[in-house]
Amino acid sequence: MKLSIIILSYAIDEEVHQMNCRAIESLFASEEWSDGEPEVLLIESNREAKYTYDSRVRVLVPDEKFGFHRFFNIGLEQTSGEFVAFCNNDIVFQPGWWSAIMEVKKKHPRFMCFSPVDSSYPMMAEEIATGKKYTIGWENKRHFAAWCFVWERKVFKTIGLFDETFDFYSADDDELQTMHYYAIPNVLVTGSEVKHLSQVVTKKVGINKYAVTDKEKYPLSDYEIKRGWTWLWSDVRFYLAHRRFENKWGNEWMRKRVVNFLLRHSWLNIRPVTKFLYNRRVNLFWAKITGISDPNPVCFSEK
Repeated sequence: MKLSIIILSYAIDEEVHQMNCRAIESLFASEEWSDGEPEVLLIESNREAKYTYDSRVRVLVPDEKFGFHRFFNIGLEQTSGEFVAFCNNDIVFQPGWWSAIMEVKKKHPRFMCFSPVDSSYPMMAEEIATGKKYTIGWENKRHFAAWCFVWERKVFKTIGLFDETFDFYSADDDELQTMHYYAIPNVLVTGSEVKHLSQVVTKKVGINKYAVTDKEKYPLSDYEIKRGWTWLWSDVRFYLAHRRFENKWGNEWMRKRVVNFLLRHSWLNIRPVTKFLYNRRVNLFWAKITGISDPNPVCFSEK
């Protein structure tokens, strides 16, 4: 089986169920599937949900707490396709999205990671306007959107499974950073499009109850406040995920130095170099001997 589709769902009401059905219907209608229809696995995190779907869809309800990367790892174990599409349930597949990815893959066999576009995203629209069939890059919302991406299964032999400490927020950033760390090209395919319906379930659940009230417990540096990063206080889960990401990969100040260096010397986008440059301990070492570091670091340990 060539393509497996993993769709994450939290069907809390009929509206979400219908949204799931629309995603599934648009998927099967988007291609002729002359090489065989994809394997579709819907992973449901609402254990009380009793909704039914197209007979071609297998529904799995894990008996454990939801985690974005945890459930995708479960999906990997439960599917067998050579390529795997990781999807949210709030997308609509557009005609030819998969064949456009395969067209690029056939011309460039070394590529293993692909992202469709959503033309409503301004930075992606800029990439579409260039007229190029694809662009390589690791910038979130320009070259990649976590609600739908396709990876060749063999890429996991290099990177291992998804990091399950990222259960929702910052999961997409971790995916991108992991790809760049291993010098794996992330390919935005401009002829492949899906439409994102934009956080339908998140809005239903609401995030106000997660707002940070104890700001001394969850501090921001002066630098972050000047940058307008007070949005980190809007949801403590977002705050914790952001700090978790920094603890793993280094702060924004360090990462930007690496990105700018690699932009100036693109020929150094090779695995030994990227793994060295994105090593957090290496960055801390160079920051100490050069005196160039985050001007206002936050010391934070998640309990």
